[in-house]
Amino acid sequence: MNELASHDLSQLRRRIGDVSQLVSTRAARLADGNEDGVRIIDARAAGGIAATVLADRGLDLGAVWAGGHQVAWQSTTGAVHPAYFHEADWLRSFHGGMLTTCGLQNVGLPSEDEGTSYGLHGRISNVPARNVAHRVVEEDGRLVAEVTGEMRETDVFGSDLLLRRRITLPMGETVLHVQDEILNQGHAPAGTMLLYHVNLGYPVVADEAVLITPSAEVTPRDDLAAATIDERATFPPPEDGFVERVYRHELAPTDEPTVSASIVNPTFEPSGGIGLTVSWDPRVLPRMWQWRMLGPGMYLTGLEPATCGLDGRAAEREAGTVRMLAPGESFSAGISIRVSLGEAAQALAEQA
Repeated sequence: MNELASHDLSQLRRRIGDVSQLVSTRAARLADGNEDGVRIIDARAAGGIAATVLADRGLDLGAVWAGGHQVAWQSTTGAVHPAYFHEADWLRSFHGGMLTTCGLQNVGLPSEDEGTSYGLHGRISNVPARNVAHRVVEEDGRLVAEVTGEMRETDVFGSDLLLRRRITLPMGETVLHVQDEILNQGHAPAGTMLLYHVNLGYPVVADEAVLITPSAEVTPRDDLAAATIDERATFPPPEDGFVERVYRHELAPTDEPTVSASIVNPTFEPSGGIGLTVSWDPRVLPRMWQWRMLGPGMYLTGLEPATCGLDGRAAEREAGTVRMLAPGESFSAGISIRVSLGEAAQALAEQA
């Protein structure tokens, strides 16, 4: 937290013509290629974070900047307009970005369950938001950029789920918050699955970076991951032919309402170190998955708090990790993303 976070707001207002000098939100549309027509909200907070909120992509997060550095991995696809989305080809629309939300009816492998087919990681990231609003508000004596909206995931004869999302970026603090409510608007019980696919790229993921987690136990998804499990917290240079590794992190028992996982690169000279921390409530999101992908152009690591596993709807229903909501029932979830720079990054590295 810096000086702007504790500044007397009434005195600060005397020194500016408009609050947009410090905190702003602005709506725009992308206008080229397969991104043409995608609505975005450009949200910025002085001394804090600047983020591209993808209103037509589930109110997910594209590029995120802190201290002049972009910390999210961006895929080759771009922020594909949802009109081009095909459930069988999820990877052709996987923009990466700081956040890709997975769910709400499937997470992980494609699956057929009780007569319904579900694609990889579900549809919610390709659902355009409704009732989108953006503004600058005052909270706890400082200015905050706020973006809100709703995504309705529904089909005839199927479930009717509503995701209400609020994203906030406070002035003077390199953090953003994603607060969600998932509501069953239908007239029958509905199963829900949710995973926050947070995609960290260079310069956070780099040769000297290290992963810090509260894990009590780490389980590899397959034999390849098992053979390299001791390397999971390190990030060597990009390797030709690298094959993804996935690990399940069993979180250490805690009475705290928040747990965190971080990647920090203490040797990044331009900022004196840089790191990123994802925090969440383990009572709501009891799983954390790590996606380790270190190939050329695919040089990133995903930190993924979730309600469930990655085996797809049918297997997860049998395992009891599909959360059932009665008609009218809802639950709240969310994550916070904090970027550490300079001394804060060095302090974070000392926890490794």
